[in-house]
Amino acid sequence: MLEDACLLGDAAFLANLFDVDAILLARGTSQVRDRSAIAKVIIDQLRDGRSYVGAPRLVTQSGQLALIISDAATSVARRSLHGWRYVISRLDL
Repeated sequence: MLEDACLLGDAAFLANLFDVDAILLARGTSQVRDRSAIAKVIIDQLRDGRSYVGAPRLVTQSGQLALIISDAATSVARRSLHGWRYVISRLDL
């Protein structure tokens, strides 16, 4: 879904993919917190001509947590009543 949100450039869709307490580590930024701020950083990097393709190489789940590793990202997601949300994400856009 992150790949879809990036392709659409939809900030609201992006923000809803992240947990309230999420942290983003992205190229050229320090730690970014807050869903809206995370979405803004991703949108800004996409506008700079960068792109994101998910293509996970490994997905491992333990209880309510999942580790997702791809060439462009390493993320931890947590399952809640509202579905899966990213909690920690390192994106290399």
